[in-house]
Amino acid sequence: MTARLYGIPNCDKVRAARAWLAERGQPVDFVDFKKTPPTQALLERWLSRIETADLINRSGTTWRGLDESATAAAATRAGAVALMIG
Repeated sequence: MTARLYGIPNCDKVRAARAWLAERGQPVDFVDFKKTPPTQALLERWLSRIETADLINRSGTTWRGLDESATAAAATRAGAVALMIG
């Protein structure tokens, strides 16, 4: 079975995950969010299983570059989805 990994290629954690999977011979279908942004349906499906705080990287440069209204809107599920769709 091929795993599907979503992320940004230059993210340290994504690189580590890809390396870990490769070391174990696990085939990976990598989906680059920069080239293929997540759909609302996909984000909603993820958010039915995990918390918004687990999905948004609040320590990255993108988050730090957002204005206060955008970060405040991300406190709600709808605002977080809108932010991630971009």
